[in-house]
Amino acid sequence: MVKGGELELAPETETDKLVSPPSKVDETLTDEEAFESAMEEVRPLGWSATPLNLPQAFEIPVWSDSELEELESFVAGRGEMDPFATGEGVEGASSHRNERYLSRLKNGDFSVQGHLDLHGLDAEGAREELAAFLRRAQHKGYSCVRIVHGRGKHSPSEPSIVKRAVTQSLSSRKMRRTVIAFASARWKDGGSGAVYVLLYRKWRPAQR
Repeated sequence: MVKGGELELAPETETDKLVSPPSKVDETLTDEEAFESAMEEVRPLGWSATPLNLPQAFEIPVWSDSELEELESFVAGRGEMDPFATGEGVEGASSHRNERYLSRLKNGDFSVQGHLDLHGLDAEGAREELAAFLRRAQHKGYSCVRIVHGRGKHSPSEPSIVKRAVTQSLSSRKMRRTVIAFASARWKDGGSGAVYVLLYRKWRPAQR
């Protein structure tokens, strides 16, 4: 502050005073006693009295070597996420004998000859469209088709209403003469949001 043309210093406050270190430490004191003696004249700052809202501790999951390799491969674009590993996969067969096709179906070994997208439909509409599509596909002689039912993220009622309707229809007694087996698709074909369906080929009389 300038007063009368001369520089006048502001009065020294308690916080401006420096605490001089002790000239000599009593060697008879323990480390804890020496620390408390040195901190006698230390005063806390105002903001340090405010408690900090620190995040709560959480457990870090432990990944196995195989899980890390799969994750690294997927992130690098060399692999794909298995819908059955995440618990979202569905599968079924019209008989115990036809269960032998499930592993090949899940691996995508069959060529997909047609597909149906059921996005935007309710459960009843999905069942009707599915039945009509499978009749047409079987009539054309298709052996494998793909049904896209979605994962139900935009469903107002339950998260998998169309997926559930499709699974129930494919598993019904009514479909036993049409469907051999079905399984959730590979990641590139829709993963848990789609299903492969293996069909019986419709018998046709030989032409003369």
